[in-house]
Amino acid sequence: MKRLPDATPGMAAIALSIILALSIGSAIMAQSYFRYVEVTEAADRCYELGGFPEIEKNGWQMTHFECHTD
Repeated sequence: MKRLPDATPGMAAIALSIILALSIGSAIMAQSYFRYVEVTEAADRCYELGGFPEIEKNGWQMTHFECHTD
């Protein structure tokens, strides 16, 4: 039976870097998804009232929301 070589410090650093990158990527995707849901729900509620939504975003944050019901 073959024995796997012991992990070197370089291999451990690469593994930790990959885990860190995946964690950060997952956090960014979750943040993006929840901001999308926030904007979509606000716009849908406005449309249900017969209005037209005005949405301003700065990056991932919704900075202004107004529902125009003329």
